[in-house]
Amino acid sequence: MKKATLIVWVIILGIIALVIFQNQTFFMTHHALRLDLGVVSGVLPPNLPIAVVFIFFFFCGLVIAYLFGLSTRFKARRTIKKLNATITSHKDEVAELQRELNTLKEKETTAVQQATKIQTGTDEIIELTGDRLVENPADQQDANPTKDSKDKKSK
Repeated sequence: MKKATLIVWVIILGIIALVIFQNQTFFMTHHALRLDLGVVSGVLPPNLPIAVVFIFFFFCGLVIAYLFGLSTRFKARRTIKKLNATITSHKDEVAELQRELNTLKEKETTAVQQATKIQTGTDEIIELTGDRLVENPADQQDANPTKDSKDKKSK
């Protein structure tokens, strides 16, 4: 981008130099500018070549354009500083959350390891012997009271 701006400026200055060179008689003639403000009447600027007047006004335009862009630059710098501060705070927050996530993962893995150790250590082994199921009489009374009353009557 800087090379492109440099090229543009070289082209502009080349065109200005070409116009001045081809019209030397016009630009080298001395001419006095008059400025009448109505307050002071006797002040006359010196006779200057018209080329000097053109160059003076060209550089005045550059200075004015620079001054108009100055406030925009200050606002942009302030905005950039705020955004950089925000980025830094977000990076710190992300790092803190990452550390917290890592510690929670470590706690989870240790808890899972402990749970597997506990489960394997207390598993009961149930052996079934015989060919038929043994009925619990207490379960039968709670489960079907009408059947129990029929059984009692029949006995």
